[in-house]
Amino acid sequence: MNKAARIILVFLGLVFLGGALLLAAVNYNLLPGLTLNLPRWADQTVILATAAVLFLIAVIFISLGLRSGGKKPGNALLKGSEFGEVLISITAVENMVLRVIQQTQGIKDVSRQVTYTPDGLVVKVKIRVMPDISLPGLVNDLQRRIKEYLEDITGVTVHEVKVMVENIIVDQAVTKK
Repeated sequence: MNKAARIILVFLGLVFLGGALLLAAVNYNLLPGLTLNLPRWADQTVILATAAVLFLIAVIFISLGLRSGGKKPGNALLKGSEFGEVLISITAVENMVLRVIQQTQGIKDVSRQVTYTPDGLVVKVKIRVMPDISLPGLVNDLQRRIKEYLEDITGVTVHEVKVMVENIIVDQAVTKK
């Protein structure tokens, strides 16, 4: 919400608050010189209920108006630049991870999850690999490539890349006996 909208909300909140206080003051005769010609149905209960509703609306408007921008959405990374903020969605980062994995020989099925921590990105990848591939070499290479690619493209620090080898893909032609 931009600054002008916040100012308007605070102003409206103060107007509603003033209206609520005025109705309460009239109801309890706190302003002796002020008399209002109200219809017969507008008894003390109706006036107090109206004042309460105006007060609640005032509190809501003022709290919305004074609320700061707060945290950015949990599904986006914030990167500052000299020209302003840049938000990168977690989905975009996950797709960058997928691109690196798809370019790696020997990996077939993939699931990935990216989370943002104060230390940087944490990438969790579950893979299924082809048989007869050196797993330590494959995993180390994959971790290094994901980390370098994300840091180069997004400019955000990658704190950790966790790789779990879920399974080895067995050749489909071989049948179980």
